Amino acid sequence: MKIIEYYSCGDQGSYLSQIKQSDWGAGQYLYELLRDGSLKALCGESTRVLMLTEGGKLMAFCTLADKDDIQPTELSPWIGFVYTFPKYRGKRLAGYLLSYAEEAARSEDREFVYISTDHVGLYEKYGYEFFEEMQSVSGEISRVYRKSLKYDIIGRTVNVKIDRPMGSCHPKHGYVYPVNYGYVDGMIAPDGEDQDVYVLGADKPLNEFTGRIIAVIHRFDDMEEKWVAAPEGMSFTKEEIYRQVGFQEKFFDSEVRM
Repeated sequence: MKIIEYYSCGDQGSYLSQIKQSDWGAGQYLYELLRDGSLKALCGESTRVLMLTEGGKLMAFCTLADKDDIQPTELSPWIGFVYTFPKYRGKRLAGYLLSYAEEAARSEDREFVYISTDHVGLYEKYGYEFFEEMQSVSGEISRVYRKSLKYDIIGRTVNVKIDRPMGSCHPKHGYVYPVNYGYVDGMIAPDGEDQDVYVLGADKPLNEFTGRIIAVIHRFDDMEEKWVAAPEGMSFTKEEIYRQVGFQEKFFDSEVRM
């Protein structure tokens, strides 16, 4: 799977016809805007249409734009038209797109990213918080969600369920875990699974751990990020963190963010 951008891809005609096949009214509207060349006039010249594809097949798409259906407003940027085709649903592919769009907005030093929706309980799984109700251009009331791009997870206390304790082997690749590794139950990562966490500062295998998030491992060549937790009051430098998580992160283009 890979994410490509509609305006810069070399096969707009094929992807436009696939967008047309979406079984969602907003998807049809996006098709019409792209067909007529009017999407950027509506949402801003920097608008990007992000498409998750595999072998030329369009699996899911969304937009990242300065404006969406809440206008006028000073809030920006917006993720919109989030859609997954029926045959690919249940795999939480939208998480890949959201993560990609968020990183693009973060690279532009944006503080928040916004989503206008009528869904309740969907975007919360990806770290979004309800912001307020606002009126859309159609006159309807929409729920606006936002997500901080400043890694405000750092400093929060989390409970980690350890499924790969210190000294255990990776079930597929066979390498040994020198630290405890687990997940936060119910917090969904972009890969559709529970959010993974490296646990530092423990000197023995654990079944469960409660501590503070001290860093985020961002992978430039993967769609998920890993959290790093440690006991309250214990700190590590970026270099110390990477030395302890490098057993796995060496296979990725990753960096420690604090």
